Amino acid sequence: MKCSINVDESIYNALLSSVGREGLDSKFEELLLGAIETKLENYTRQILKFEEKHGLSFTAFERLWESEVPEKKYSYDVESDFIDWEMLEGEKADLLKLIADCKGHKRG
Repeated sequence: MKCSINVDESIYNALLSSVGREGLDSKFEELLLGAIETKLENYTRQILKFEEKHGLSFTAFERLWESEVPEKKYSYDVESDFIDWEMLEGEKADLLKLIADCKGHKRG
């Protein structure tokens, strides 16, 4: 199934002159996948900082959180880390699924 999107004319023309009309779909998919992978790398680096700071994976930290073990659980720093880390893990999972779907589309 083909769908349409609106792209600024200057971007469209730049891509068209760069890869030609025949390569446009492929180049657009490549650029989109590259942008998603870059965002995934950024999230992964941020997650690594939390893992280094707390010495745990998010899953282990979450288990401790639920058992009310973390010292100063309700301190701003710890609670803020938990919320941010949880969001990053969710975004990372969404991006991994999106990448898998995009790559599956290419194979299909």
